[in-house]
Amino acid sequence: MKYFHKMTVRMYDTDAAGILYFGNQFRFVHDAFETVMANEGFSFQQFFDHEPFLFVIVHAESDYLASMHVGDEISVETWVQTIGTTSFQICYDIYRGSELTGRSKTVHVCINKETRVKQALPPQIRAFLERYTA
Repeated sequence: MKYFHKMTVRMYDTDAAGILYFGNQFRFVHDAFETVMANEGFSFQQFFDHEPFLFVIVHAESDYLASMHVGDEISVETWVQTIGTTSFQICYDIYRGSELTGRSKTVHVCINKETRVKQALPPQIRAFLERYTA
C-alpha cells in the first residue's frame, strides 16, 4: 500500500528565483513520513517521551526532476521499499499533477534511546512498515 500526502509549495520553500530550494524536498518527504505515522496512530512525541527506542536517518538521497514554484500543489507518494532487522528504507515520489518532479529515499535505523546502539525493530513498527511495503 502507498500513502499520498498533499501539500502546497510555500514562499519559504523557494530560493530567490522562486524555485524550490533543494533542501526543502527533504522537508516535504519527512512531512509525508510523519503524517503517515500519525495516521497509523504513531506519535513522534510518544516515541520521544515514552518508548525505549528511536529512529535515526543514516542515509538520504534525492533526485530533482522538475522545478517546483510557489503555489504548486504537490502530492508525495510514500511507501516502504525494504525492511531489515534493525532498519528500513522509505521511498518517496513527488508529483505536481501527473508530472514526477522529484524522488527521495531515506534509510532509518532503530536504536536504543539510552545506549544509542542498534536494536531490532519493535513488532508494532514492523507490522506498520509491512502494510506500506510496495
